[in-house]
Amino acid sequence: MKIDYDLLVREAIKSLGCFYGPDTNSRYIYGSAVLTDKGNVYSASNYSSDTASLTLHAEQAALSHAASHNDARIVAIAMVGKEDPKGEKLCHPCGICKQLIWENSLKSGIKVKVVMANLKGRYTVKDIKKLVPYPWPD
Repeated sequence: MKIDYDLLVREAIKSLGCFYGPDTNSRYIYGSAVLTDKGNVYSASNYSSDTASLTLHAEQAALSHAASHNDARIVAIAMVGKEDPKGEKLCHPCGICKQLIWENSLKSGIKVKVVMANLKGRYTVKDIKKLVPYPWPD
């Protein structure tokens, strides 16, 4: 399957407008979009809580969105964040999200491509295995 990384990044950027949380001016707003092996794209922003432990990360929300449509075999996942005021910093998944992406890859047998993007649409792509060199379980 040919992956349109530009489309995936645009969808992740667009999802920033769906942020849910108490502070819509926060610099900690993230967006993510997943591409499934069926060719569908599902995107989401983080769902923020006043208690940080209840916050749902954008990657988690996008993975869940795909799964809720019975379409959880992920080929690629893109993420972008607003933490850099200039919009130049590439956004990368946190450890929790890397673990979820790894588990998805492990269960599906698909080498998930992780697309780390910025607000200007620039990105780099890595296999999840490169981002999780010592995964659990392996």
